[in-house]
Amino acid sequence: MSTESSRRGLSRRVRNRLLLLSVALVATPAVVSALQSEEPAAEVEVVIKREAIHLTDPRTYYASMSLQASKSVDFVAPSDGIVRTVTARPGMKLKNQGDAFRLDDTRTAIIVKRARAQVQAAQAEKKLAQVKGDPDVTAIAEARLEAAQAEAELAQFDAEQMIVRAPFNGDVLRVNVSEGQYVRAGEKLGVLVDPSKLWVEVPVERANAAVGSTVDIKIEETAVKAKVEAVTALADKFDALRELTVSPASAVVSIDNAGGKFSAGQTVYSDLIPRTPVALVATTSVANAAEGERKIKVLRDHVIRDVTVRILAKVGTDSVYVSGRFQDGDEIVVYSSRELVDGTPLRALAGGAGPTGKNKSAA
Repeated sequence: MSTESSRRGLSRRVRNRLLLLSVALVATPAVVSALQSEEPAAEVEVVIKREAIHLTDPRTYYASMSLQASKSVDFVAPSDGIVRTVTARPGMKLKNQGDAFRLDDTRTAIIVKRARAQVQAAQAEKKLAQVKGDPDVTAIAEARLEAAQAEAELAQFDAEQMIVRAPFNGDVLRVNVSEGQYVRAGEKLGVLVDPSKLWVEVPVERANAAVGSTVDIKIEETAVKAKVEAVTALADKFDALRELTVSPASAVVSIDNAGGKFSAGQTVYSDLIPRTPVALVATTSVANAAEGERKIKVLRDHVIRDVTVRILAKVGTDSVYVSGRFQDGDEIVVYSSRELVDGTPLRALAGGAGPTGKNKSAA
C-alpha cells in the first residue's frame, strides 16, 4: 500500500523525479587508464534528479534593428514630368550640390524665354515713357519692368529646380526611378544619407545605460561599443523583453563611422534579445564554465551534455531565465550523486519504485 502511494506521489511530481541510473564510463576521462589496460568498461551507479524543461522560441522576443544614418533626406520630384537623367547610383558618393536627377525642362525653358521677352518689352516701355517726360507714365513703366524682372527670376528658379541636387556630402542609399519614367510632384526619387555618424534604437537595462555611457552591441558579427545619446520608455517592439529584464528601457545609441566601416541598413543585435531558446530554470542548476561563462547540465538522449547559457533575469531567489542551445526533450540535471562530465552516457537500472520513491531499472 505504501509502495502504491509512493508511485501516485511520484506521478504527481513528473518534473521533479529521481532516477537511479547506471553510468557507462566508456570514453570518459575517468576511465582512460581502464581503456588503456583493455579491461571491460566499468559501470557505476549514480542517482540524479532531473527536471523537464519548457523552451520558449527566441523569435518570441525578436525585434528588427538596423543602423540608421544621423542625416538622411529623400530626393523628391519638384513637379510633374519625365525623368531625363539619373546621375545617382546606389552607393555613389555625392558632393554638396552635386547633380542627382534631372527632369525634362522643355516647359520651364519656354517659360524662362517668355519671361525674358517680357523684361525686354518692359524696358522698351520705360524708355518711351522717359522720352515723353511724363513722370506718372514713367513710374508705371518702371513698376512693370520690376514685375517682369521678378517673373523672369521666378521662371529661372523653377527651371533650376528641374535639377535635383544633393543638399550635403553623402552616399546614395537608394534610387527609385529610371530615365524616361513619368513622376508626380513630390514623388520620391531616391535617398541620400550621411554615413559619418550612425544610430540605432536598442533595448537596455535602465540602470546600466546612462546618457553619455557606452553599451555593447553587435553589427552583424562585429562587436561595437555605442554611445548612449538618450534613454526613453521601452519601445513597443521590445515589449516581450519585460519578462526577461528587470528594468527595461530603450536607448538611442550612436556610432562614429568617420572611417566608413559600417553602412546604414546593416543589422544590429543586442545581448538583451536572445537568439537561442529561453528557459526558466532553478538557480542551483547553473554552474561556472571556462572563461567566465555559465553552463547547465542536461540529459539529452541518455547522454549528459553541458549547455553554455547566458543569464537573462532572475525570478525571485531560486529561478532564473537563461538562453542557450537547448533542444526539445532536454531535461535539466539539478542534482547528481557523482560528477558527470559532458558526453557521459547513462542507462536506467531495471526495477520498480523502491520504498524511497526512487525508480530503479536494470543496467
